[in-house]
Amino acid sequence: MSSSRSAEATTAAPTTLARHGLAARVLHALNALAVLILLASGLALADWLGARGTALLGGHTAVDALHQTLGLAFVIAWLLLVALLPSQIGRLLRDVFHFKRADWRWPAAFLRFYFRPGSHAMPAHDGRFDPAQRIVFIGLIVALPVLGTSGAYLYLTPPLGRMALAGVVWLHVASAWLLIACVCLHILAGSGILRTHRGLVTAMFGNGRVTQDMADELWPEWARDQAVSRTGPTLIRPKGAARESAD
Repeated sequence: MSSSRSAEATTAAPTTLARHGLAARVLHALNALAVLILLASGLALADWLGARGTALLGGHTAVDALHQTLGLAFVIAWLLLVALLPSQIGRLLRDVFHFKRADWRWPAAFLRFYFRPGSHAMPAHDGRFDPAQRIVFIGLIVALPVLGTSGAYLYLTPPLGRMALAGVVWLHVASAWLLIACVCLHILAGSGILRTHRGLVTAMFGNGRVTQDMADELWPEWARDQAVSRTGPTLIRPKGAARESAD
């Protein structure tokens, strides 16, 4: 009877791998909140939310003050983060810009697998992030500094720099739309809506772990490294597995 219960527990609780630590999850949550507020207030200032939407956010004057203040604070926070955590930022950039020729074909191959899993295999890669993630992250890495720099310029517009104002506004708006597109794709994958990404939301907004099966499918080389590394995240076996093997 107890062996039967242990077997059921083992089946119900798959092996998991640590994907993100607590510090990364907290920083991600704060960053996401700030970006969403800035995007919402920016859309309101551009009249994309309509008069009612802007009024719900507190009115044009309040939204403008919020957008400028939070935007400037966001830029300063990121500059401090880069200064305080250069090795972690450097590692992230290396992982994001790690591309091989075959990686550029990965997104199309993934779509073929996703919509016709019986006819196509999941494409392989050897990165910490899959190639589609990396492309989205590159979009974010391009958009955020341009948005921050142009926003700071608009906030502090020097008298002698007003000739460039129209160009800076265009850059700010264009990078905002790039950011919106990348954020939408990031949310689509991270929310777990996709069949291949079910449960992924807990990696950033939960315990920071992903199932072994998901890791094997989405990040096969990373999953192998974590499973055999003595210094990397350790495997967590389901409760009852040890008792069952002892029995």
